[in-house]
Amino acid sequence: MKKQNFGKIGTTLIATTAAAGLLFAGCTQGTSTSDVKEQEKAVTEETTIADTESPAADETPAAEVTVVEVALESGNAPYTYEDDNGNPAGYEYDVLKLIDEYLTDYEFNYQVVDYETAAAGVQTGRYDFESGCKFRTPAREEVYLVSEPYNYFFMNLVVKSDSGIAGLEDLSGKSIASIVATDGRSVALKDWLALHPDVAIEFENLAESGAMADEIIGVEDGVFDAAYLSAEQANAILGDLQFTDLTITDRVDGRDTVFLINQDKTDIQAALNEALVALTDDGTLGALTVQWFGEDNFEVARQIGLKKD
Repeated sequence: MKKQNFGKIGTTLIATTAAAGLLFAGCTQGTSTSDVKEQEKAVTEETTIADTESPAADETPAAEVTVVEVALESGNAPYTYEDDNGNPAGYEYDVLKLIDEYLTDYEFNYQVVDYETAAAGVQTGRYDFESGCKFRTPAREEVYLVSEPYNYFFMNLVVKSDSGIAGLEDLSGKSIASIVATDGRSVALKDWLALHPDVAIEFENLAESGAMADEIIGVEDGVFDAAYLSAEQANAILGDLQFTDLTITDRVDGRDTVFLINQDKTDIQAALNEALVALTDDGTLGALTVQWFGEDNFEVARQIGLKKD
């Protein structure tokens, strides 16, 4: 309903009533001309004050905007990282900007932090949610609220070029570089191994988070036979390391990626999900994955059975 304009009507009514009062007072009480002029002056001043204090006809109270604190995991190119100027960057940052634009009642404030700080900060409420290429896992769903998918993450292997390894089945009796237990890649790999008990791969979890570059260096040094990560992550690391005797296999597995949200922030979860469904259904996120990864990850996920419509 449009806002009613009571301000101007009120001042006009005051002036009209006062003027009528002056007219009748002059007829019945014989008020002098000087008295009438003084009263007219008083009415004029009252009307001016009322006009000044009344709200403008078109003035609408500004909508309240909720500021949302977002943790972006550092050093996770091309998903979340800092650019050369120290600003947030990556595919997921671009997704968040689209969501922020869609959600007019919310405003996102970003902090780029390390893996542990992001995870702990969301649990304690320092951050409302975090973004950092996180898989949906049962353990995470016990600690956080999770969003709808905003991307699909496909795993590849980094191996020696002459190893003959093309997939996980080829690693029976061989080793994969260690990954911290809380990393979604570890959960995905263990799920795959549970479904393929005939493939005996040597794999151990790290006690605490390590750099992905160390996984690839371990393959280069012969400590491990393969590293298990996305082609995008591997290419970013190999571009810095400049190893010439390693290769990236075709996809061997995949998972959806989600935002991890503080358990008390059900309103933020609902808002994020509304935006993600809309941006997925209209093709916006699929088009963004083409820009970042050269293909529509949502369509690929459909083709390999990860995404169910």
